[in-house]
Amino acid sequence: MKKDDALNKLDAAGNQIQTMYGSAWNTALNPTSYGWGKSLIGVVSIPVLSFASLGHMVGAAVVRQVNDDTFEKITTLGAGEPPKKSE
Repeated sequence: MKKDDALNKLDAAGNQIQTMYGSAWNTALNPTSYGWGKSLIGVVSIPVLSFASLGHMVGAAVVRQVNDDTFEKITTLGAGEPPKKSE
């Protein structure tokens, strides 16, 4: 996997987490609009999404710090062929 592809996937995942986080807060804070059951589910999902966001931030920081060639070598371990050098 190329580092740029991984970063694009991480950005998409981060955007999805943020969207879900905003939706959970909106649902939790408006029980009269969404119902008490959905509001309670929103309250419960907020800490889970917070941990997901934290994990995403750490993972993205690690990927950004790894050299492109090293990243490609790590992600192709066990693929059978050694990675080709990009020129």
